[in-house]
Amino acid sequence: MYLKAATIISLLSAQACAFVQNTHVRSKFLDRQEKILRLDAKKPKQSSSSSRGFGKPASGSGNISDPMEKTYDILPAMPVDEQAAMQAFFGAYTDWHPLFASIASHNDVPASSHIDSSSIEMSIDFDDENPWKKLSQLPSGPQKDDHMKVISHVLDNFQTALTDIPISEELYSKDVDDNNDTHFIEEGRRLLVLERFHVITGVGVDNHDLFSTCWSEIHHLVSGENADTGSLIILEEFDSEEMDLGQFVDANIRMPLQFLGLSEKVEVASFERGNHCVRLIHKLGAMPTLEQRDSDLQQSDSEAEGFQ
Repeated sequence: MYLKAATIISLLSAQACAFVQNTHVRSKFLDRQEKILRLDAKKPKQSSSSSRGFGKPASGSGNISDPMEKTYDILPAMPVDEQAAMQAFFGAYTDWHPLFASIASHNDVPASSHIDSSSIEMSIDFDDENPWKKLSQLPSGPQKDDHMKVISHVLDNFQTALTDIPISEELYSKDVDDNNDTHFIEEGRRLLVLERFHVITGVGVDNHDLFSTCWSEIHHLVSGENADTGSLIILEEFDSEEMDLGQFVDANIRMPLQFLGLSEKVEVASFERGNHCVRLIHKLGAMPTLEQRDSDLQQSDSEAEGFQ
């Protein structure tokens, strides 16, 4: 049971994208999850040379991603002086105060004393006078085809990273650190909730496009109030010597979300899957149970009937 990245991409540009994610891919992933959850005996031990992941061995040596590196459960590196950090960040982005105020979890978040109070009553208009954008679900415009190829390349690398996770030799347990099956599920279900995809050609000297895309997407996810929805932002060109993506995300996305009271609602991760990426997920639910699996498949069958 493998995630079919090529199948996903072939349908991304169609209106059936969300339908495919909720039926074909999700049912295959949940079938694999069911088998993992129902393990009642240790799997036969295999040698390290044959103990590959949940699919065929990775072809070639071009994939530099570590399949065992977590892209989840990442906590922000909080500064020693939070007040100074908030003053510096919100002072540098005063033009973003209306958006920050609109998505804050409540009126008394830590950032409230650093956001212009007049911003609270301001409407969020999507026009050329404001720095945020109303982004489409998928690439559009003259670079659409090129950007779709970038997305395809990244999703293929997602699949490779999943199939490279070694098969666990231990019983299913809640100990994520000791169980590869759990790691497979945690990584895989974060791929399944992605519904929005964006490609940034270049981050630029001031990283303006990356900052704007991230916060515009956060606004879309939070204001939509839909759980288990995510966005993937892909950097088509990136120079790690000029920019530390992890540090940028920590200082400009993850920490400010905590100051806005949103750290428990929006999960943020940066990693490399063929290209460097930033992933945003809103209200990721708990790991599905077998009962939820059956319910999801029943709903998927109903949707399939209506879609035909």
